[in-house]
Order: sequence, then C-alpha cells, then structure tokens
Amino acid sequence: MAKKIAVVGATGLVGRTVVDILSHQNIEDLDVYLFASKLSHGKILKFSNTRLKVCALDEDAANLNFDYVLMCTNENVSKKYVPLFSKKSVVIDFSSQFRHKFPLIVPQINFNDIKGNIICNPNCSTVGVCMALNGIAKTFGLEEITISTYQSLSGAGQLGLLDKFEKDAKKLKKLDYVIDNNLIPYIGKIENDGFCTEEHKLMYETKKILHLDDVVVRAQTTRVPIDVCHGESIFFKTKKPATTKQLCDAVVQTKNCKMVEFAMPILASGKDDVLVSRIRQCEDDRHFCMFVTIDNLRKGAAQNGVEILLKYLGREYV
Repeated sequence: MAKKIAVVGATGLVGRTVVDILSHQNIEDLDVYLFASKLSHGKILKFSNTRLKVCALDEDAANLNFDYVLMCTNENVSKKYVPLFSKKSVVIDFSSQFRHKFPLIVPQINFNDIKGNIICNPNCSTVGVCMALNGIAKTFGLEEITISTYQSLSGAGQLGLLDKFEKDAKKLKKLDYVIDNNLIPYIGKIENDGFCTEEHKLMYETKKILHLDDVVVRAQTTRVPIDVCHGESIFFKTKKPATTKQLCDAVVQTKNCKMVEFAMPILASGKDDVLVSRIRQCEDDRHFCMFVTIDNLRKGAAQNGVEILLKYLGREYV
C-alpha cells in the first residue's frame, strides 16, 4: 500500500527543496500531498513526472490520515499544527519549536535517538557542525568546541534573499540592517545573556545531537551576503591526542562528510555532502581548527528531513 506523505509549507525555500529532493528518490509507492498558506492555495508544483496542487493548510487538513508529515514551517505554524498532525501521523518538524522537548535527529549520527512520533530537524548550521565533528567525537572525544558561522541569506527565507541588494534600511523585508557590502554579527534576537537566538540553538543542539552534555560549546553566528550555503569555522579540543591525518580519517567515517582542499560555498551549493577542509593543529596535539561548508537548504534542512523519512521507509537516499 502506498504511503501518504504531506509536505506542509511546500512553497517556501525549504519546502520546495523537500519536494524536489523527494521527487528524485524514485519511490513509486508514495502519495504526496502539498500544503501551504491560503496565499499559495491552487499553486502547482512539479513532482517527478506529475504536477501537484498546493492546498491551504487548515485544521481539516490536520485531521486527514497521513503516514508522515514534513513540517517546513515557522515556529508559530508548527506550534499549532504539529500536535494536531501527530495524533495520526509521524511528524518531522523543521522549526525550532519542539527541539528541546523531542528527539533532534541527524540520521548519520543519532537516528536511534528517535522515540515517539514527533521528530525535530536541527538548525541548518548545527547539522554541518555535528556532521564534521561526529567521527572526531567518537574516536578522540571532545572537551571544548568554539564555532563561528557565516550564514547565507537563504537561511532567512525568501524575504532574506530579497534584502540582498536593498540599500535603504527602511525598505528591508526581513533583515534588521542592510546586508549589501556588509555583515550582520548576530542572527535572531539578542537575549539577556548577550548571545543571540541562533547562537543558543547552535550551542544547545550540538551538545544534544552528539551526546556531549559535559562539553563546553561557544558560538558566534553571522549573516553574510551570499545566497546559499553556510560556512563554519570550528575550533575544538580533543580528549585524546591526535594528528591532523587521524582527524581527517575520523571525519570521513561519517557518511556524506567529504574532505576537500578548501570548503567553499561555490563547491557545496546544490550538493549533498558536508565539505570539511583546513584541519590544522593549534598549540598542541589536542587543540585543532577546521573550516566547514554546508548547503543550508539541502543537508542543512530539506535533505536531512527527507533522509529521516527514508529511514522510516527502509530506503536509501539517492
């Protein structure tokens, strides 16, 4: 019997990428349904060799019987609809709404953490950090992690991309400051402790996914004026001494992690792999740094969610 899959938020940047990736998985026994806001009702999206109509999301839709629901939505929409869909379906939520409460999953790392029928997709930057550090953490252990990110405009959604060349701050649609020829040294809101919401996500989620409760994690997140892909500078201290060659070998133990000479957005865009480069020793054989790049719309979001779904279906990602 065909599995019924709902993609909610199907017309957004991540939602469209989910639809595209899912359509290329060559799975014949899927019935796919698309939902978005009322403004998108009636839009047509291509799926494999067919075209699917987008329907407006409402509580009636949440009462339908789906096997799996991929929620490519913001926190407010997820807060309302994830509990409704989860009464009858396994829900993979892309927002940050429930990440502290339910399993936070990167399939290559911690799929066995899943319990219940609500699964959370991590923050896009978190996925790149965890993928790059997973093999190192397992082989050599970790004591400290310090991360600086350089995050693309697509991480702020379609409106973020529209702000790319806007020079009048009063006309910005998403960002707080003009990004043209500029960097913005925070993402989200500045909290009482001085860290922004994106930094809190990155610090908490890295520890949760890698099971590093006692490890110190620090983060600085920055918005940069490129369309797609996040860059991440990662300094880390291992528990055991290591060489750079051993660390490179440990990185590629994680599927979809690839060592390259220089990890740059132009190389990672549209690709499924997390690119890792420039692993080098700092003051001794337990202190190191590296640079990582990830396509934030693919492995940082849509691809990771589809991989979770495929694990449930007993299929391999292609």
